[in-house]
Amino acid sequence: MYTPIDDKTRSLFPDFFHFGSSLDASNRWLKLSEVIPWGRMDELYRKYFSETAGRPAVNGRLICALLVLKRITGLSDEEVVNMFSENPYIQAFCGRKYFDRNPDINPSILSERRKRLGEEFFTFFDTEIARILKEQKYVRFKFHSQRKRKPGFLSFIGKIKRLLHNPLS
Repeated sequence: MYTPIDDKTRSLFPDFFHFGSSLDASNRWLKLSEVIPWGRMDELYRKYFSETAGRPAVNGRLICALLVLKRITGLSDEEVVNMFSENPYIQAFCGRKYFDRNPDINPSILSERRKRLGEEFFTFFDTEIARILKEQKYVRFKFHSQRKRKPGFLSFIGKIKRLLHNPLS
């Protein structure tokens, strides 16, 4: 079962930063989160879940954001989840409104979702995210080599690397 979360309310971590501090709006993860079509990704994500039966699915924004982080950084599932657990900017990128010091997310969910999500989702993921990064000239991420690439993501890393070498084409 999948129920989308209302993400229109804009209050990032007001309880965590109790001394009047706030997140820096110029942070690269917050800037990137503003240009990614989360609504469209959520529409594609929810197609793979029942609306009425079964256990509630993990929020689509969280899973999609973790997949984007994994592609950008080249980190393992475990490292991406650790990054999410430790960094309020990454949690904001993933759609969280409050910093959670102990988020209950298992790295195996990413592997399970890669198997469950279909071709339409990953075609959109591979093309749209690469296009956005190119249009926004937001391709200044450091890529780490990957030993094994997953089906559905094969073209994404190649596209991003080509964008890094030919940013104006």
